[in-house]
Amino acid sequence: MMLHHIGMYVENLERSVAFYEKIVTIQSMEKLNWNDTKLLFIKGEGFQLELIQDAHEVTKGAHIAFTVMSIEEKIRELQYQGLSPSEGPYQVENGWKTVFYEGPDGEEIEFIELG
Repeated sequence: MMLHHIGMYVENLERSVAFYEKIVTIQSMEKLNWNDTKLLFIKGEGFQLELIQDAHEVTKGAHIAFTVMSIEEKIRELQYQGLSPSEGPYQVENGWKTVFYEGPDGEEIEFIELG
């Protein structure tokens, strides 16, 4: 069994896409409508996110983690995009390095450099 996607409720698809285009490399996008709800699948290397436009369902607490080769390089890349970490970077006792960013709807995006 393999994970197909991670779904998140967002208030505004365009705002969320603009944010995710800054923080991860997007290879393709697919828009769908299902039961009068706008859906957008964002695909990248090794992940797929489903953004569901529904302001009534947006909840804080969603968490997504991406593996990167270098935390420092990712932080520099995102600083160039005008984004600052909401937490970290941290060194974890198992050798990982991690840093957190907040998405436009309060979701938490974590980048992890494996030790």
